[in-house]
Amino acid sequence: MNPTMSALLLAVRSTDAGDAVAAARHLARAKELARSSARSDRHVVEIAALVVSGRRDRARGLAVVHVTEFPADATLLTQLLGGPA
Repeated sequence: MNPTMSALLLAVRSTDAGDAVAAARHLARAKELARSSARSDRHVVEIAALVVSGRRDRARGLAVVHVTEFPADATLLTQLLGGPA
């Protein structure tokens, strides 16, 4: 797993644990790393940002669309969303 995706998982886990400060720090790091990444990585960062902001329903909707174009990301999105994308 690349550093961007690792940071995203940490952001979501921090959110789930109620640690908004750590979540924001990890998300900021992921966004920084994703600036020069592939489009698919930048999409996943935006989906994770929705999760961190409490908008899981919107994140799930975007994940469904994302997986149609990038099916290899399905497992990662399942980890981020806590269930099937």
